[in-house]
Amino acid sequence: MTTSFDFERRQFIRLPLAVPIRYKFLSREMSSKDMEIVHEGMSQNVGAGGLLLRGKLPDPAWLSKLLTRKMYIGVNIMLPNAERPVKALSRVIWSSSVQDDQGHVVMGLEFQEITNKDRDLITQYIIRAQMPA
Repeated sequence: MTTSFDFERRQFIRLPLAVPIRYKFLSREMSSKDMEIVHEGMSQNVGAGGLLLRGKLPDPAWLSKLLTRKMYIGVNIMLPNAERPVKALSRVIWSSSVQDDQGHVVMGLEFQEITNKDRDLITQYIIRAQMPA
């Protein structure tokens, strides 16, 4: 008898969590005034390997650059009760292609560079959030 299993591609679990995210678009190949701006968005879920971000995309043409790793997003995650933000360099794995009525898109981010200490802060927060009160 053969059994089929559907495996989650994520290495880390994600917690549905809306926290403030400050983010900036980064590229070695491009420069723009819009890339100097620190944007504010909200997460829809967070895990030690990435997050789902709802925020503004200043230029829709950037989407293809984000998806092909010509641009990255630096994020500061403001976890509740944390002494400091968690910082990570992330790449866009997928994105909604249409902006909502507030000019926001949803982007699935995977952390490319994050310190072990910051990854541990996320993991500890997820564990505590799942424990009964």
